[in-house]
Amino acid sequence: MATQIMAEDQSRRVETIGGNPIAVSSYRLGSTYYAKAEIDVPGAGARIAQAEDSTREAAESKVLADVRRIIEKKG
Repeated sequence: MATQIMAEDQSRRVETIGGNPIAVSSYRLGSTYYAKAEIDVPGAGARIAQAEDSTREAAESKVLADVRRIIEKKG
């Protein structure tokens, strides 16, 4: 029988970056945190960046750095 791993320690918040609403979500599977950033506009659901690391703070920091870099290039 296969072992099931459940997502734990889930978090979601919305930040404004470069005038854009960005939803940052993260969760832990085992000892790894996964984070993603999406445009927070109904119907858009476009993932901008994703990352993983051993802590929530590190994973979210990587995602937010990528988002800022992408938005700066666009602007």
